[in-house]
Amino acid sequence: MDTGPVPHGRRDARTVADFARRFWQDLLHVPDIDDDAHFFALGGHSMLATRLMSRMRKALDADLPAGLIFDHPVFADFVTRTIAALGEDSAPADERPRTSGRVTGPVSPQQERLLRIEDALGPSPVHSIVVPVALDSPVDGAALRLALHALLTRHGALRLAFPTPDGGGAHQQVIVPPWAPADVELVERDMPVSIEGQAEDAAILKDVRLAHLKPFDLMRGNLLRAQLFRRRHAADLLVLHLHHLAVDGVSQTVLLDDLAEAYTQLVTEGRVHMDNSDALTHIDYALHRGGRQGDMAADSRRHWTRVARDLAADLAAAAEPAPRGMRYVRRGAELDTSVLHGLHAWAGTEGATDFVVATAAVATALAALLGRRHVGIGTLLDNRAHAAHERTVGPFANSTLLAVPVPDGATPRDIVRATQAQLAEARRCADSPLDDLLGPPCAAVGLCPDDLVDAVVAFDRPYRAPAESALRMSPLYDHGDLLVPSALGPRLSVTLFAHDTGTLRITVEHTEDPADPQRPDAVLSALVDTLRLFAEAPDATVAPSPAAVPR
Repeated sequence: MDTGPVPHGRRDARTVADFARRFWQDLLHVPDIDDDAHFFALGGHSMLATRLMSRMRKALDADLPAGLIFDHPVFADFVTRTIAALGEDSAPADERPRTSGRVTGPVSPQQERLLRIEDALGPSPVHSIVVPVALDSPVDGAALRLALHALLTRHGALRLAFPTPDGGGAHQQVIVPPWAPADVELVERDMPVSIEGQAEDAAILKDVRLAHLKPFDLMRGNLLRAQLFRRRHAADLLVLHLHHLAVDGVSQTVLLDDLAEAYTQLVTEGRVHMDNSDALTHIDYALHRGGRQGDMAADSRRHWTRVARDLAADLAAAAEPAPRGMRYVRRGAELDTSVLHGLHAWAGTEGATDFVVATAAVATALAALLGRRHVGIGTLLDNRAHAAHERTVGPFANSTLLAVPVPDGATPRDIVRATQAQLAEARRCADSPLDDLLGPPCAAVGLCPDDLVDAVVAFDRPYRAPAESALRMSPLYDHGDLLVPSALGPRLSVTLFAHDTGTLRITVEHTEDPADPQRPDAVLSALVDTLRLFAEAPDATVAPSPAAVPR
């Protein structure tokens, strides 16, 4: 939606309400918004909340707080608090990020952390990202290649190169020119008629795995490759291969939208005309962050000291944490529509997103399994605090950690409220990589940051291509065997996926432990039981945690 910023003198109550109502309608896909409408009860979630605040900031030319919609999810209250925040907005324009025009600059804190791992491991696929999408109809390979070239041209992050620092100096990033269209790495393969069903899937998986295992050349740039499989027994498959130094989860959605737009323009008009003149690059983001890093870390030190102490107190009574393995196993289950329906029936009135409820349920299940009173839940925050970042591609997301309390006698509603409070505070204190924030307080209690993370939690929803798109894509969310079973990661990852049908898919990835091969199944079973409890009895007392057990 193209909406120019409103001059400060015209940011009255009616203007704010008009903008808010239009944005709510657009993002939530509802025709009418009443004063008592509840953002999360209407289907809002954390990503939509981030996009809402980004649009409000841009439209009103104000540095509105990111958590405003989470703290005030009812429409009339949201408008009132937005108007109040406008009166408090004192951030000078020169303190907001702006376009620099530079093609060389420092890396962001997120990139610096990834590069340290790259330096230690050497060329590897550890940060390679695979995005498979089913295509609803056959595509023109030549037009698809040009559309991929348009992505490289539009998004500087896809053209990043990372020269080796001279003499151990600081890392830098360089936006290199895009390759010529003919040099875009798109490999097309027509699957033979003789290959059927599972054999076809196995052949494709083998090709995708081989492409995934091929490291990107970080000195060369252009961090995008693609494969197009023309299948005989299913929809054609497009697989994008990207590098985490250039993208995060939100970036993937932006790229799919822009790929669909570029392809549609090519097949309907014969050319691409996507305007990106005012978008920030990731270099602009890194420049803006560089001067504020020390202050941000100092402001959040008290919060992370408390998180470390809360989690360390329980760990001190437990057995020594098991070392992280390098091989993972995956388990999954699907819950029927009654679970999501039951959760939505009460969680929306608490202003709680699906992610908050899921995180509270995971913490509750693990508290019982581990004998804990606090559970360390890791997750990612979008970290796109400014309107200009909404369509910028790059690794913005920061890890954060919630010390979720699960006291004896608590109810699901109590734990959801506590989780929501933890997340609100974490949003204010998560402007740097988690290792940097947790390093000093963890050193004080004799632990490393990884020791505090009991599980990493994510909540996903299906991607929806623009209605008018000629490239209709449906991302494939893999719940089967891992593409590459060896990886760097936490002991336990839990992903919940809400299908359009209303079913809820739970996927558990757990480090392999020969001494306890049934552990992943026990975790999955506990999660299923706890989610059902949360859906059916939000005010029932959860089972008390047993005595601490070995991890």
